[in-house]
Order: sequence, then structure tokens, then C-alpha cells
Amino acid sequence: MMSEENMTQLFEKLNDLKKVFSYGEKLIPVIHSLGEFMKETVPLLENINQSIAESTAKIPKATNQIQSVTSATEMATTEILDLVDVLNNDLINIEKTMLDVLVKEKDKEDFLKSLIPMLNKENAELFIDDFLSKNSSAEKLGELLLQVGKMKNDSNNIAVSLQVQDITAQQLATVNHLIESVQEKLSALIEDFDNTKILDNHEINLPDNASFDPNARYSKSSVPQQEVDSIFNQKSQKASQAEIDKLFS
Repeated sequence: MMSEENMTQLFEKLNDLKKVFSYGEKLIPVIHSLGEFMKETVPLLENINQSIAESTAKIPKATNQIQSVTSATEMATTEILDLVDVLNNDLINIEKTMLDVLVKEKDKEDFLKSLIPMLNKENAELFIDDFLSKNSSAEKLGELLLQVGKMKNDSNNIAVSLQVQDITAQQLATVNHLIESVQEKLSALIEDFDNTKILDNHEINLPDNASFDPNARYSKSSVPQQEVDSIFNQKSQKASQAEIDKLFS
């Protein structure tokens, strides 16, 4: 027969077992709810995974399109700068010719006035002054020279304003690098999630020598203007890449 001590231990064990079952009854609904939550979460995660995969696959195409737009804009800007360069050279030649004509006008005026003592006629000075006032082009040439100077200044301002293209290109290059980094992170995330490698049908083509400055800003300070003037004044030489980089730095 079981002793009283053994019976006491048995009842204690049964009581502990009862507590375990009681705790299990409370835990089962929690586990059930957790299972239901997982059932609802898994499809959501799969949809998120698929969405990320689709977006990641489109990133290279978007990046290449940005690069294509940047290249086209850069080419157009270069052509405009070339035209501005030609225009500025033409204005310089026109200005030089007009200055030569203005000097000749002054020489003609001085020559006619030097004839006054030789004429020995009354009102000769008044006659020559009247002739010069009606036939001299000096005043009109002076006005034209002012207009030519304004046109030269405007063409230089156009060149300075076009630095916005270089700044845009640098910032777009920054965006491209960020997009490329995001793509790499998303691809790694998907591979870690379900060991699926993202198929990339569009290779990202970025120039090896592409430079970018995320802090690039447009400026109208006098320093870039002076650099432009220096480049345009060297009309017999083409601006080197170092000079252009210095202009936009």
C-alpha cells in the first residue's frame, strides 16, 4: 500500500499537472491567433516581395533613361555654347571694324578742320562744322558700339547661365548612383528572403569618367563671369576641359 507521504506527493504532482493543462488551455488560443496571423502575413510578404522584385527590375531602365536625357541635354548645351562662341567672335570682329571706322571718322574730322586756315573764306569754319554735323557717323557708330558691347555681355551671360546644365548633369549622376545603390540593396534583400536572384534585362550604363557633385548649385557670381570672359577672349584657342571644369567649380 502507498504510504501517506507517497499519496501526498502524487496529489502534488497531479496538482502541478492540472496547472500545466490550465496554462495550456490559455496558451492554445494565443498560438491559434499567431497561426492565423502568419497565414495572413505570408501572402502579404509574398506580394511585397513580388512588388520589390518588379520595381528592382525596372530600375536599370530608368537609370539608363536618365543617363540618355543627360547626354542629349549635354550635347545640345555644347552646340549652344559653340554657337555662342561663334557669335561672340563675330561681335568682336564687328566691334573692331567699327572702332577702325570711328578712328577714320575722327581723322576725317581733324583733316577737314585743318583746312579752315587754308580756305581764307568767310564762314569757312561754320561751313565745315555744318558739313561734319550732317555727314559725320561718329555719333551713330558710338551708339552701335554700345549695342555691340551689350550683345557681347548678353552672349557671355548665356554661357554663364548654361552652367545650370552641368549642375543638372551632376545631380542626375548623383540620382543614378543612388538608384544603383537602392537596386543592389533591394536585390540582396530579395535574395535573402527567398533565394531568388533578380533577372536584370537592362544593364546600367554609366560613363566611367562621370563625375557628380550632389551639392552643385547654380550661381550668378562675378567669378564665373570673369572665367567666361577669359575663355572667350582667347578666340584663337578652344577652351580646354580644365578651363571648363574651373568655370563650373
